[in-house]
Amino acid sequence: MKKAILLLLMFAILIPSQVLAATSTKAMSTSEIEKIFFENYKDRVKEIKIAQKKLNAVLGAEVRELTQRLSQASARYKNEVKNKSSKAVIAQAKADCNKLKKQLGVAKVELNKTVKNYKKESEQALKDIASQKAELIKFIKNHTAGKDKLTESQFSKQVNGDIMSIDGSFTGILKMLTEAE
Repeated sequence: MKKAILLLLMFAILIPSQVLAATSTKAMSTSEIEKIFFENYKDRVKEIKIAQKKLNAVLGAEVRELTQRLSQASARYKNEVKNKSSKAVIAQAKADCNKLKKQLGVAKVELNKTVKNYKKESEQALKDIASQKAELIKFIKNHTAGKDKLTESQFSKQVNGDIMSIDGSFTGILKMLTEAE
């Protein structure tokens, strides 16, 4: 919440004044534009990548449970064999192990599919954000070079809206990844 308020404050006060100062002198370079408008862009991309890596932990509760149950069933089977229990008891313990192995295999396949889909979706969204960023940089360069007829307030409104849209996209991706089920 503090980041959002700070970001809004930055958009409302700092960026328009920096843009006014920049437009009065010369066209801005891409690196200057990125420093001014996209200073937290790389951090947000890193957040998304970290959330992608945590998907297995977030979505893998069933796999963890089945792994634990399989471990217990295997220990029970080995114990039955070691204690030389009846063939029926050993056969039942082995059947339980095999059943859990199959369930675990199916659960792992499902987990991998789900994680792959979430990663694919978030990677596509990151590509969309990157293209949106590139368009905004081009727009800012054109404005600072004097190639458009926008007033400074119109320009600031357009840039702030686009930056808020990009930030909203980042927040949406992060929410999707952290609240994955």
